[in-house]
Amino acid sequence: MAELLSLSHIEHLELAALLVAVAALVRGYTGFGFAAIAITGLNLIWPPQLSVPVILLLDLIGTLGLLRTAWPLAHHGLIGRFGQGALVGIPVGLTLLIQLPEQYLKMAISCAVLLMSLLLFRRPQVSAREYPWLTRAVGSLSGAFTAAASVGGLPVVCYLLTVPVSAAVQRASMVIFLAATDLLSLLLLYASGIIDARLIGPLLMLLVPTLVGVQLGQWAFHVRRPQSFHPVALPVLTLLSVSGLGMGVYKLL
Repeated sequence: MAELLSLSHIEHLELAALLVAVAALVRGYTGFGFAAIAITGLNLIWPPQLSVPVILLLDLIGTLGLLRTAWPLAHHGLIGRFGQGALVGIPVGLTLLIQLPEQYLKMAISCAVLLMSLLLFRRPQVSAREYPWLTRAVGSLSGAFTAAASVGGLPVVCYLLTVPVSAAVQRASMVIFLAATDLLSLLLLYASGIIDARLIGPLLMLLVPTLVGVQLGQWAFHVRRPQSFHPVALPVLTLLSVSGLGMGVYKLL
């Protein structure tokens, strides 16, 4: 058991704990952005093959407590169409995680996070109705992003802002869908040999700062409620994604 919990093979754990705590703080305050912020930050110090499964596990653990209250509010037809697309996208994302060289995968993740952050800055207009084919396409993109980079929530957030349903239904639907895609992605990662006992140490190390960060964020939310998550989460996402791109270009030169 001591060997399974050993952290000797993991570098920069203190920095990783700080990055995850910041992501959890933002998540607790805004209800958004944990996986995207954490994965973009961790990719600055860890390979995606380590950071992606660890963040998927932490994100799933953090979501479990939300499922019971989210289920009655969720738009189950919307979730079903997202899920149909995700079944296509998740194997594609898993293939990218396994086959794409580390440096190129990190840059692709940073580009995707930066692009979607800029889309969220625009605050797209609400459409007159939902388009099922587009919902499935977004589900496919989200599934691929979840398996390859643990950032599958961002395309869903971008899309749900355009769908004519209430904010409560949007949030509940996203909680259910992302929990399902996290679980399926983790099962496929385990079957592919990417998840093994070496992840136990870093997972336990990062679990405490995650839980503490979320609680502090929730406390801050009750003290000073935000009008929108945009002024908090999006600048952090943009800064980390630009930093990741800069480091990637520097290493390639």
